[in-house]
Amino acid sequence: MKFIGFWEYCPEDTDKVLEKYKLMAKEREKGTEKYAKTIFGPCHFGGESKGFTIFETDNMDLLTNIAAFYLPVLTYKFVPIQESSKVAELYVKSKK
Repeated sequence: MKFIGFWEYCPEDTDKVLEKYKLMAKEREKGTEKYAKTIFGPCHFGGESKGFTIFETDNMDLLTNIAAFYLPVLTYKFVPIQESSKVAELYVKSKK
């Protein structure tokens, strides 16, 4: 499944967030399977201390591990996403 993870942090914590980001990058370079696969992002919303990342996983624990890794300096909210064509297909099937 794919998830969009909306994240946010206080601007005063930018240095701490960057340190955490560097640590996460090192973990991913080592090939850890502790975290969900990033398929797009992270991306900032212009001029704000928030943004999003898109992940792919079938194991919700891997998303929880990401959120826990960044606490308390950055918070995440994960929302499942699906391609509109698939949603339309399921809708049409449900009408039969």
